[in-house]
Amino acid sequence: MHISDDVVLLEPLDRSQAGEFSRLYSENEDFLAPFSPIFVPEIFSDEGQDFLLSRSEQLWREDRDYGFAIRLGDTGQLVGRIALSNVVRGAWESCTLGYWVSKAYNRKGLATRAVRLVAKAAFCQFGLHRIQAAIMPRNSASLRVIEKAGFVYEGYAPKYLRINGQWEDHKIFSLTREIWHE
Repeated sequence: MHISDDVVLLEPLDRSQAGEFSRLYSENEDFLAPFSPIFVPEIFSDEGQDFLLSRSEQLWREDRDYGFAIRLGDTGQLVGRIALSNVVRGAWESCTLGYWVSKAYNRKGLATRAVRLVAKAAFCQFGLHRIQAAIMPRNSASLRVIEKAGFVYEGYAPKYLRINGQWEDHKIFSLTREIWHE
C-alpha cells in the first residue's frame, strides 16, 4: 500500500529501507533528540534498523501499528517517518500518531501533507475512528502541523511522555472520522 499526493509518498516500512533509515537517523540525531525518547543505539546502524523495521512489518501484520517512510513524490528520497501506533480495536477503534521530517526538509509542509495522507488511510483503509496526537507545548512546528491537519485540541497532560530522558508535558489533540475531511 503506497499513499501519495502530488508532493509526498508514504511507503510502508520494510527491511529494505534499513540503510536509508540508519543514515537519516544519524544525520538528524541532534535535531530529533529534544523531541524524542532516548534513542536505542540500534537506530543508527543498518543491522539495528533491519531488526526495528522487521518488527514494524510484524506489527503491521498484527494490525497493531502502521508505519510509513515519508518520501518526496518526485525523487523518492527518504525524508522522514510517520506511524499510526498503539492500534486498539473493538469499542475504541483508535490509535496514536507519531511523525518526523528531517531537518533539511523541515518547515516545507511535508509533515502536514504526510499527516493528512495517513489520516485518510486511517479512516478509509484501516477502518479506525480516532487518531490521537500528543505534542510538547514547546514544539511549535509540530503544533502547527497538527492544527493545519484539522486535529482538535482536547487538553493538557502533565508529565505525559519521557522525552530525551525527562518527563514532558504534552498537549493532546484528536481527529475523528466525523470531523475529518480530505
